[in-house]
Amino acid sequence: MRFSAFAAAVLLAGCATVPPPVQPAITEAAIRKTISVLASDSFEGRMAGTPGEARTIAYLAERFRSAGLSNGARGPLPYLDPFAIIARPVKPVPLHPAAPSAQEEFTAHIQRLGNFTSHNVIGLVRGRHPDGRAVLLMAHWDHLGICAPHAADKVCNGAIDNASGVAALVAVAGQVANMGLDRDVWFVATGGEEWGLLGARAFADKPPLPLASIVAGFNLDTIAIAPAGARVAMVAPPHARLEPLVRLAAAAMGRGWDGDHQADSFLRRQDGWVLAERGVPMVMAGGSFSDLKLLNAFLKSDYHQPNDELRASTDLGGATDDANLHVELVRRAASRNFSGR
Repeated sequence: MRFSAFAAAVLLAGCATVPPPVQPAITEAAIRKTISVLASDSFEGRMAGTPGEARTIAYLAERFRSAGLSNGARGPLPYLDPFAIIARPVKPVPLHPAAPSAQEEFTAHIQRLGNFTSHNVIGLVRGRHPDGRAVLLMAHWDHLGICAPHAADKVCNGAIDNASGVAALVAVAGQVANMGLDRDVWFVATGGEEWGLLGARAFADKPPLPLASIVAGFNLDTIAIAPAGARVAMVAPPHARLEPLVRLAAAAMGRGWDGDHQADSFLRRQDGWVLAERGVPMVMAGGSFSDLKLLNAFLKSDYHQPNDELRASTDLGGATDDANLHVELVRRAASRNFSGR
């Protein structure tokens, strides 16, 4: 029965009329340029509640504005949606022995900051033929800040985690703004992810659109892992109804499919989970989670460390592929022919 439902969904999705593909494709140079800004030392590791946050959200708001996105936020400043981060208990909690050393300073800084206001950055591309349904893209902008204050290299720049995802988000937004799609498409750069998915939770608690109207949501996180041409894997709840859409989009981009579900352990560790818990169809799709050997090598080395920097040798082929994959995903999901139900 499950196979028949899947086959029917594939057939229906394949027959749907969608807008022509956008040209030209997102380039690796464009992804690299954005990462180079977000992961520069001047952004101080993009920690929520610090000057690094102020620089980051101002930069992203300007990128959304210059791309032609409408303001999707409810704060006094365009594109900036404020939410409160409440001080955590002062009682120290021992870190796991395998935790990155930079995590200790980050945890201590959380205690020093106390209560403060952070921000999600929200832009919107209005659909030309709206039907009350919408598509959502997310990526968290925050990282660990000045995580090694007594070392020569003090900043956890977060080039892969998650300047890469935000660079793709910004690039996709620029493409979608010029595509004339049917439905509204929302772009959300969340803050406070490193604190426990707090920006995503704030968005879900007080959404600027009805959560039930979202027919497809995609989270971009740590995408600069795999090389160009990697198979597409998906991190999503079991029996995710977006799987036919993702498989068709991957095939349209000439990419293979990885359906072994080896990356399912990451489901609850990313912003999309917050919305998935509330019934929103959310997935992470791309190459990073198709090769756990490469992903685990990153997690055991540069992850949450000052070494997560953009280098001339950083391979952004997979990140560029994934950015273009998400243009195709949005193109299909924002068609009125896609039900997502």
